[in-house]
Amino acid sequence: MGTDELKACMDAVELLENYRSFGSMVGEAIVAFKRIEECIEDPTTEKKDEAKRLISRLSAEIGPYQGYVPSVAVALEKLKKWSEQD
Repeated sequence: MGTDELKACMDAVELLENYRSFGSMVGEAIVAFKRIEECIEDPTTEKKDEAKRLISRLSAEIGPYQGYVPSVAVALEKLKKWSEQD
């Protein structure tokens, strides 16, 4: 359950750790991905809603930087699909 999505979160965090020194926005994204991971592991309705909000925020923030971290953008698309499932 959620194995691909969990891997997507872990991979995104691993990649973003390399960019942590670029600013607080990267650190905040890492925290958000870790929280999304927690929501996937125990997907209550509330946690799924929280994850959906975090995914939406991250997607908006990554917009201009997608070319630099395309795998993070792909992970967000995968997570968005997960969050829209019933």
